[in-house]
Amino acid sequence: MKENPDISIVVLNYNTSDLLNGALQSIVETVGDLHVDVAVIDNASTDGGFAQVSAEIKTNPLFTFIQRDKNVGWAAINSMLAKKGRYILTLDPDAVLHPGALQTLLAFMDRTPKAGAATAKLLNSDGTPQLYYRRIMTPKSAFFMTVFGRIIDKYFFGLRQFKRNRYDDLNLDVVSEVEQPAWPCLIWRREALGPYVVDERIPFYFVDVDMSKRVYDNGYKIYLVPQATITHLKSASFGRTNDTWRRNEYNRSIRVYMRQHYPRSYLALAPVLAIDRMLRAAIRMLTGKEPLR
Repeated sequence: MKENPDISIVVLNYNTSDLLNGALQSIVETVGDLHVDVAVIDNASTDGGFAQVSAEIKTNPLFTFIQRDKNVGWAAINSMLAKKGRYILTLDPDAVLHPGALQTLLAFMDRTPKAGAATAKLLNSDGTPQLYYRRIMTPKSAFFMTVFGRIIDKYFFGLRQFKRNRYDDLNLDVVSEVEQPAWPCLIWRREALGPYVVDERIPFYFVDVDMSKRVYDNGYKIYLVPQATITHLKSASFGRTNDTWRRNEYNRSIRVYMRQHYPRSYLALAPVLAIDRMLRAAIRMLTGKEPLR
């Protein structure tokens, strides 16, 4: 057996314990002869944590189970830096690997040295694709996500910025560059990320945005590899948290992200974001609905 694994996989669970066993079983069924290790981390779930994981999975030597007593968000996966896999792969607990997905992603990374990361093609349970692909957030795109920005984009630009940011014309059947890919199944080149995986200042929101930005800043690119597929059930554990907390954490995280990567532009953007927060609060009060970001 090889001394170091091909891939160190991390599965981070928070209140998706009813789905976790399916994700882990899909690793067992599709790993084949790849050499992998798997860290399964529970982030202080309140729905039973590992209780619904089968005894067969719990005793499988592929897996190491780590129970945390505090929810630290995605920062928990910084522990993967101690793992020895050539690549790190993040897999959501509501994702199910299809046969060949791990092998396809590994082969792509090995033959594409400038790939800092690659994502599998995400499918709904009915086989239709999920369109979770974005361009890296910049001050310009952040403006067009505000209420005023969306109005300007819709009535003056025909939603041009909205469509561009979401890769509206992306061909999902060919290998394509996607600046900010979907999170549920991503393989990362260690050296493309730098000294840490997740910026611990933004452990809940903007994790994928920040990681993607660092990959590009370090001279790499990110790709969609559609020959690798997974089913993503979209359980959205964040949807099981408090609305006020989510808004506050989102607003705090975008400030950290912008100050980190666009410090000069942030001076002009900060008051725009502050006005947007007030406008959104007024809309919620009047309509009872959260405006689209």
